[in-house]
Amino acid sequence: MRSNKVLVTRGPADVPGQSPRGVSTPRESGFASGFADLSEAVDAVAAVDSLLSSLAASRAVLMESVREWVADQPDLFDAPEVEADELAGLAPELVERLAAALRVPEGAAVALIEESRALVHEHPRTLAALRGGHITHAHAQTILGYTDGLRRGNRVALETRLLKHARTTTPGELSLVARTERERRLRPGRRTEPQVAAADRSRRQRVSAYPTGRPMP
Repeated sequence: MRSNKVLVTRGPADVPGQSPRGVSTPRESGFASGFADLSEAVDAVAAVDSLLSSLAASRAVLMESVREWVADQPDLFDAPEVEADELAGLAPELVERLAAALRVPEGAAVALIEESRALVHEHPRTLAALRGGHITHAHAQTILGYTDGLRRGNRVALETRLLKHARTTTPGELSLVARTERERRLRPGRRTEPQVAAADRSRRQRVSAYPTGRPMP
């Protein structure tokens, strides 16, 4: 089978059915004429999807670096001084400018900042799987959402199980597994009702911020 590298790295001018100026061209031109069979065509799409996952991981690392940089300079960004790994006291300017740059509501920008911090500091294995293209951004969001609020031991165990399932399931199917496994780990009496409610609200917000996975920049 031929390498998909050329197919994946072609520029916008190689969009099927269009010439560099956007004029319609015969279907046999562009990508279609470069595939040996359907398997190679599907592999090319899968390669791009893996690249999108890797970019999502890189964005998370970069966004967390930006957050830490802002947190280390409270005098410049009108925010109370906090520890570098805390989300409290996010500089309003950071949230506003990220929201504007990504064209999302400020609440979604905050959720993305929180997601990035969690991936880098609490879920390095999920981040690694995302970077390697083994799971999608939506899978990663599901894992973060359903492990949120659990004790460390339970969180690590659930993450391990979900990472295994994520390689062969859709995000929706993974969510069903995650819900069952999470409820099994939240034994009665282990935490108070207000704590459970707060954790569940945080999980729902994180999962629903980009329910189908945000388009990559």
